[in-house]
Amino acid sequence: MAVYHADALVIRSREFGESDRVLTLFSREMGKIQAVAKGVRKPKSRQRAGAQLFTYGDFLIHKGKSLDTVSQCSPKESFSYLWSDLDRSLAASAMAELLDISTISGQPNTELFTLTLTCLFLLEQYETSLLLSAYALRLMVILGYRPHLGDCVECGEMLQGERLFFSSEAGGTLCGRCRESYSGRMVRAGSIAFMRQLIQVDLSKLDRLRWAAWMREEVLETLRHYLEHKFERPLKSWRLGNTISDGLERHIRSFNGKEGKEFE
Repeated sequence: MAVYHADALVIRSREFGESDRVLTLFSREMGKIQAVAKGVRKPKSRQRAGAQLFTYGDFLIHKGKSLDTVSQCSPKESFSYLWSDLDRSLAASAMAELLDISTISGQPNTELFTLTLTCLFLLEQYETSLLLSAYALRLMVILGYRPHLGDCVECGEMLQGERLFFSSEAGGTLCGRCRESYSGRMVRAGSIAFMRQLIQVDLSKLDRLRWAAWMREEVLETLRHYLEHKFERPLKSWRLGNTISDGLERHIRSFNGKEGKEFE
């Protein structure tokens, strides 16, 4: 039976049988891999830590006829801070989900692996929505799906105005003449320009960027529509994160308004 090593991240984990888990790994050398980790749901399992979601480690894997088997894992990083912060956990889940649905097994992509690993480390200190937006845009660039932002995707005309028409179907912004054949949404020019910055700025300097609440909401929603159109499925973690965030904001506004007055 062939054995191979994989320097990999656990991007998905699901229960299998009575005590096993099937792990989806994204490796530096081989891209996406699926392998069963036997017995890891048992409390005394030595491999339990290596089967946790987001774990980065060195995996020793036996090649199987239908499903490979993890025989050993040496964790390098568990990103423990993700489990004590809901926003960071949801952002990491959104990244992992996006990586999973945008890639197929057995196709290595070192640039995408490095991007994902880097962003998981940066999540400890950076604003989650900002980093998630930058990750999504850069993933699309790497995979060849970079959206046109600021020029017309059809005719190449540079666009002006306070609001621009963005079409997920067309793959970016459209001028008034070309937009007639496409569905889409109006997006503020400032949000379009900010998305260009998210692609261009060095990730180590991402925390220098500032955005208003309306821009954050507009960028996240535009990206979600674009990604879901490209991959033809809903982004569950992305939607859940936005739902929780919107609920918290409404609660804070309510407290500072009607409820806040009761304590004055």
